[in-house]
Amino acid sequence: MWEWAHPRPHSCVKIGSRDVAWAEVHRDWRGRARYRSAVASLPDGAIRLSPLEPNIVSPQHLREAIRELATPVSQPSSGVRGFLAGLPRPVTLIVPDVAVRLALVHLQDLPARHEEREALVRWRLGQDQLLSMAGARVFFQHLPASERLTGAKNTVLAVVAQEAVLEQYESVCEAVGLLPQPVEVSSLALFNRWVHALGGLHRLVADFLWVNVSDGGFTALVFHKGHLIFLRTKLQGVGGNRSTGATDQNTWIDRIIGECAASVYAGQEHHPALAVANIVITGLEAEHHGLVDKLAKELRVTVQELGWDELCRGTEKPAGIQSVSALPAMAGLV
Repeated sequence: MWEWAHPRPHSCVKIGSRDVAWAEVHRDWRGRARYRSAVASLPDGAIRLSPLEPNIVSPQHLREAIRELATPVSQPSSGVRGFLAGLPRPVTLIVPDVAVRLALVHLQDLPARHEEREALVRWRLGQDQLLSMAGARVFFQHLPASERLTGAKNTVLAVVAQEAVLEQYESVCEAVGLLPQPVEVSSLALFNRWVHALGGLHRLVADFLWVNVSDGGFTALVFHKGHLIFLRTKLQGVGGNRSTGATDQNTWIDRIIGECAASVYAGQEHHPALAVANIVITGLEAEHHGLVDKLAKELRVTVQELGWDELCRGTEKPAGIQSVSALPAMAGLV
């Protein structure tokens, strides 16, 4: 769905606030896809998330974790080992939501060529003063749009990332022999994986709220009749013992519920007919599962938690660790 110039790599690394996740896919002798996932913890304070300032405080710890995860389980045969050893390995790099900024752009016309589309999206973001374009890279995804709902024929979901932020992540990968080609964002990789598992964007026809709460962040996508009408991303802090923000789990749960309600209300300001009856949520750790019941009760909605079963529908689950942290890395392989 993203407009990348290169084919997608067969490996993906997701760098989070507290750990690093790795996923890869290869074909066995029968041609069947086989997946592997793994996760390595990072010391507290190794990553300090920000969309404007460098994030990586301890590059050495991050390099060591990625090198360990990326080491192939089986080595290539001796005939090709020497040739491959000196080549960088293509990889999809996924960064946390709060390391970038997200924006919605509604456009009447969208050029056919990628370069012209990018120039138009950058210009529009600057004109609308949504985000600063100075020293920034822009990635974007074209979504279905209803002119009747949005006033424009095209909806573009844009990711604006500061060079100073991305260069840190990319440099760490390059230092261990990895070549980041596409750079993605955790929430959007997960969302696209979910849509893929459902059968495509055309299956989205209802009003719903899609939420990701990983890496101490909160990202909400509000859909009205299957069309994205509003989004927001905020740093909320991680509930539980290794908190970077809200230290009390109940306080964190209340904040997430408040943000969900505020996101729905914001959508209703421009679309009064919006009636969200379902919330789809991902990124919950085991100690946070009380959020689901409380969210359903207080907002009077049904809540669907996305895990490995939902995101790997039609795909074999990976060998190795199947944790919440590894889900975005697996999603990056689609």
